[in-house]
Amino acid sequence: MNPYSHLTDEQLMSLYQKGENMAFEVIYNRNKGRIYSYLNKRISDDSAIDEIFQNILLKFHNSRMSYDPKYPFGKWIFTISRSELLDFRKKRKFVYEDLKDEHLVSENGDTSEKIDLYEIRNLSENERSAIALRYYSEKDFLEISELLNVSESNVRKLISRGLKKVRLKFTGGQND
Repeated sequence: MNPYSHLTDEQLMSLYQKGENMAFEVIYNRNKGRIYSYLNKRISDDSAIDEIFQNILLKFHNSRMSYDPKYPFGKWIFTISRSELLDFRKKRKFVYEDLKDEHLVSENGDTSEKIDLYEIRNLSENERSAIALRYYSEKDFLEISELLNVSESNVRKLISRGLKKVRLKFTGGQND
């Protein structure tokens, strides 16, 4: 049994700030289940949860000296947890990818054959128009934003989302 197991989390943090690694062990064992439960309720990908959990521990360790024991430890650790979860979601939210010529290659290797964007039923009209203007009319993002009356960043999002749907259609991930 750990000699620190009877102490509060706030007392343990004071010891951990002074270099007592056994205090960290007790804090870790007390809180890992609650943190994992918090993350499990918000994300379904186990590898992502593990990654976020590791980032939480790293941030916890790096910011341990800024902890003030007059504040509840639970709120402090869950503020770190929430912050890391939000950072993770922001990082993964939008991935812009330009459609490359190899995405448009037909089975016979002919790149001149265009994909019929109307064949992909789950594309919105704006996604369809943005992709066509970008890749078939070779317009840049500014021109497309002016033609569709949306911001440049929205054009990038429309194209990115649309390309995901196109890829799903042609990789068998969708029954359209």
